[in-house]
Amino acid sequence: MFKMLRELHGVARLYERLFLDIIVSIFYTLFGGLLPNLHVPYRPLDGKVAIVTGANSGIGYQLSLDLARRGATVYLACRNVSKGEEAVQAINQDLDRSPNHVDSKAGRVQALQLDTCSMSSVKAFAARWTDEQKGKPIDILIHNAGISSTPKGQDVTEEGLGTIYATNFLGSFLLTNLLEPSIAAGARVVFTAAAGQYAGNLTSLLSSPGGVPKPSLFDKLLGRKTPDSQLYADTKLMQTAFASTLQQRWNRQPFAGKAMSAHAFMPGYVYTPIFSKTANLPIYVDPVWWALKAFMALSIPVEQGVATGLWLATTNELEVRRHGGSYWDRMTRRMSPAHLMDPGVLQRVWQCWERDCGARWE
Repeated sequence: MFKMLRELHGVARLYERLFLDIIVSIFYTLFGGLLPNLHVPYRPLDGKVAIVTGANSGIGYQLSLDLARRGATVYLACRNVSKGEEAVQAINQDLDRSPNHVDSKAGRVQALQLDTCSMSSVKAFAARWTDEQKGKPIDILIHNAGISSTPKGQDVTEEGLGTIYATNFLGSFLLTNLLEPSIAAGARVVFTAAAGQYAGNLTSLLSSPGGVPKPSLFDKLLGRKTPDSQLYADTKLMQTAFASTLQQRWNRQPFAGKAMSAHAFMPGYVYTPIFSKTANLPIYVDPVWWALKAFMALSIPVEQGVATGLWLATTNELEVRRHGGSYWDRMTRRMSPAHLMDPGVLQRVWQCWERDCGARWE
């Protein structure tokens, strides 16, 4: 009897912590611009190899720039290679102007083609990495590529997958699977998540093969499709859940001892190009995206938005090394709904991810 009460008390404390973290997350989203700036201690990354997806603009570009400033060899994995090359040129120009005279020699920052919306593109990228880069060990893998909404009539990809689901999450899941043999000991895998993960729903995937959106009864009554903001939130929760379950995998043999860790982080409300691509919809169609676009004055600079992700990718602090699989906000570990989900449900969701992209985790 007492044992059961202690267990119930423990569960109640976890939910209490989750509730408080949700409140804190909302506050940080609304008033992040009023908070003290985050500072990421400089750590040289000479000889380290990093891949950043969605790296030609916004958070991905800033992360790539900051990693290159620290001496890492950085590969910008971009859907549009031309824009990726422009980003590479801008980074190299920044390095040339750097008072620290960081080496900007040709080849240290490169653009590679990758469309996370297409599983074929992901497979081709992984094959090229094995081929052209000779399976070069990867020290930092940052999954940042994502979209906030889809153009009208493009909710489903040519491969029959939900476009937001494929772009924001499934491509990352498959890429991690295919590149896992190349992930170095001590490597960091980092996901750009969002506070929206608190509104996410993983179990909807169990009844929606391929993550193809299915309007709820409420959506049908309003004469609208499933709001893109809900699909976005679902993928952000998937990232956090994947970081957690991936870490559990890496804590077991044959990976135990390699000190690889996965993390998800919230950048805060950063007004990046992802919002300029968000459709201008009436408030009743998608009130969340409408509100975020209407109150862009509350957003924070991208340099602050990337700080937690950069810290996770580069720090040697024991707090980060000990707590792989965590969700972080302003360089502080937070509770995620994924951490309270039933392991059996998470396993079924993992199987859905494997089914949808054809991944096989040995």
